[in-house]
Amino acid sequence: MNEGSYAGSEYGRDLKPDYEKISGRDAYVAAGGDLARKSGVDLFEGADDVSETGADGSAENTGSDLNEANNEQIDSILDNFKEDRWSDLSLAEQKQAITDLADYVAADTGNENPPEIVFRDDMPDGSYGGYIAGTNTIEINVNMLDDSIEAADTIAHEMWHAYQQQCAMDPTSEKGKAYQEGFDNYISPEYDFEGYQDQMVEAEARDYAQGFKDRLAGK
Repeated sequence: MNEGSYAGSEYGRDLKPDYEKISGRDAYVAAGGDLARKSGVDLFEGADDVSETGADGSAENTGSDLNEANNEQIDSILDNFKEDRWSDLSLAEQKQAITDLADYVAADTGNENPPEIVFRDDMPDGSYGGYIAGTNTIEINVNMLDDSIEAADTIAHEMWHAYQQQCAMDPTSEKGKAYQEGFDNYISPEYDFEGYQDQMVEAEARDYAQGFKDRLAGK
């Protein structure tokens, strides 16, 4: 499927509350297996050069340098997502915190065409947000911002989809081909939730976002 044919597709729509009713939060977080756990940036290790398993299974360098300065930067950004601080922020300040985290992820992943963050108040109940490939936008449900951890998880997850989409635009790269195939054969949660959560593009995004949640939790 080319760019135009999935231009309106929405990836990573977060229906976690519905899934939790089925099998519990731990099952959702754990899904994805070894591939997901080897993908993305490990925010807690603090290594100078972070090695990643690419979508084609080959090892490669992410280009991330998680040195002390970067650790201080992300910790400063994530401070706003701590529950006691988040509850004291105005809606405008919460939106800014989300934008700041999105900017960090864009730089961290080397996304040269970062998506626009769009805040909406008319999204379906239970949906935190989603990445729209055709418009290169991330839509965030402002009615679901009471949970700061989920807010951080959502923006990191969707920003990873934006990174995958950028890679998919390069048909000469093995990673790009793998991501393109993943988007071509994308499984929507409405039809097959287990297949949706286990597919590579979702497992990677979930695992990348989990790194931020772990850092917030001090793990």
